[in-house]
Amino acid sequence: MPTTSERQLLLRAVFLQAERDLDDYMDEERLDDNDDMDVDRPSISDDDSSATSDTSSTSSESSSSSSDSSDSDAPMPSWAADISDDDEDEVYAARMSANGELLQAIADTRVLNPHKVAKASQLHLVLVEFKEGDPKRFRRNLRVSPDTFDALVLRIEDHPIFSNNSHNPQTPPQIQLAIALYRFGHDGNAASVESIAQWAGVSVGLVVKCTQRVIIAFLSLHDSVIRWPTETEKEEAKEWVESVSCEDWRGGFCMVDGTLVPLFEKPGHHGEVYFDRKSNYSLNVQLITLPNLRIIDYVIGHCGSVHDSTAFCDSLTYKNHRALFEKDREWMWADSAYGLDWWCVTPYKKPASLRPNNKTFNYHLSKVRVKSEHSVGYVKGRFRSLSGLRQQIDDSLDHERALAWVKACLIIHTLVGFIEQGQEDWEFMDELLEEGLRAAPAPAVVETEASSARRNTRGQQKRTELKAKLFASGVAEDRELE
Repeated sequence: MPTTSERQLLLRAVFLQAERDLDDYMDEERLDDNDDMDVDRPSISDDDSSATSDTSSTSSESSSSSSDSSDSDAPMPSWAADISDDDEDEVYAARMSANGELLQAIADTRVLNPHKVAKASQLHLVLVEFKEGDPKRFRRNLRVSPDTFDALVLRIEDHPIFSNNSHNPQTPPQIQLAIALYRFGHDGNAASVESIAQWAGVSVGLVVKCTQRVIIAFLSLHDSVIRWPTETEKEEAKEWVESVSCEDWRGGFCMVDGTLVPLFEKPGHHGEVYFDRKSNYSLNVQLITLPNLRIIDYVIGHCGSVHDSTAFCDSLTYKNHRALFEKDREWMWADSAYGLDWWCVTPYKKPASLRPNNKTFNYHLSKVRVKSEHSVGYVKGRFRSLSGLRQQIDDSLDHERALAWVKACLIIHTLVGFIEQGQEDWEFMDELLEEGLRAAPAPAVVETEASSARRNTRGQQKRTELKAKLFASGVAEDRELE
């Protein structure tokens, strides 16, 4: 059954009051006309005069009571108080004018009874109290240290997105960044726009705008942050690989691993293609990283149903591997989900992995490649929104917004690594890594039968060569000789 809005009820009440005012005015006019006619009539008997007097008195009282009732129902506006009560035409005109103004006010007012939400911001507590006296709680809220937060503000505060030509200036960039980082760093109900608006003491619309502006600002830093390592950075990575394996393995300075970014609901835009092997709706993300957990390349845009090796083929690393890796001297590490080649070394699969030496090779390879899983866990530990992205995808534009969100998180994470280089808080890093690995455990690798034991590809030759060098170095014992 349809309901009646407050606007309709108020309009109905105004119209009824106007009708009553009109009826009262017309009754008074009729009484005045009758009084004028009685003045012209011949004299009548005392009895008739008395009756007439009584009738007139009664009518006058009725009119007076009606007028009083009308006055009580519709009080005179303050600006009409100076009008003489003797001039009833002016009184009536004033009442009708007041009703007209009320009707116009109702027509021009969208919300008759606006509801104001009480706001109590915690930004002062975080950006002032925690920043100065409690860095741990500051990090738990914004997922970065106070000094790193200031460095991030310096890198984006001059971006044009934070300025306008209005007389009302924008919210300061540090507050917008704090709101965005809080949103990036939380998942579940704590990451809803309404919850963040209450936390920040701002409107829901401002939370959305702050997030969009921060994303745009950091996307402008993309090419200077996520890039291929320099020779010095390569050498540092190779030294680490050598420290956990052998000298002949130092050429494998980077690694690739895939992860899924679950969505909080099924997309309305081709939702089935987002359905992944873990029975979630998600986005596929490929990360190419260094042993120090820094991201040097990535692939986003594929849905959760796409295989890791297929998504990896769209990376710049895959397309330009001949220019990026020195032949027979440099390569990258990957798990068994990726294709084996001279520049991409993967572990043995069954049944070859059951042989003792192959099993030993896989063990030492996993000691190197575990850093790629740590990189994924570190990113998701810092930005928990990547464990349950609250982005509704109903069209291709929404899909692009979700990708921009993920890309901004990757850029900020990598930029934090540059800012904190040499001054890392290892306790906080271990905390983030533990959270990320707990939220997204490493997927179990499904080992399949070898396609052909006779085929010896370039990748297999490279892997065999590395296995021989491992045993020749003395780091691992050749158990097959026993």
